[in-house]
Amino acid sequence: MQLLASRTYPFIDFESLEEHQARDSLFRTDNGAFVLHLSSSHTPNDDDRLVWLSCRSALIWLNNTTEDFGTEWE
Repeated sequence: MQLLASRTYPFIDFESLEEHQARDSLFRTDNGAFVLHLSSSHTPNDDDRLVWLSCRSALIWLNNTTEDFGTEWE
């Protein structure tokens, strides 16, 4: 597995209204598939997710503007 890109960005927790950090990392597997790892460490029960992306979705993620960071969490 190869790390292609990673970004860290702030977000506001809707319950506490505090600012926290989230990290998204895009990986490419040995067979050519793309996996996006989403993580945040704002709670004791850290919420990590893996999202499999198509090639098109991976390119869109790479070209997101800062306003679009974190849209994969929805």
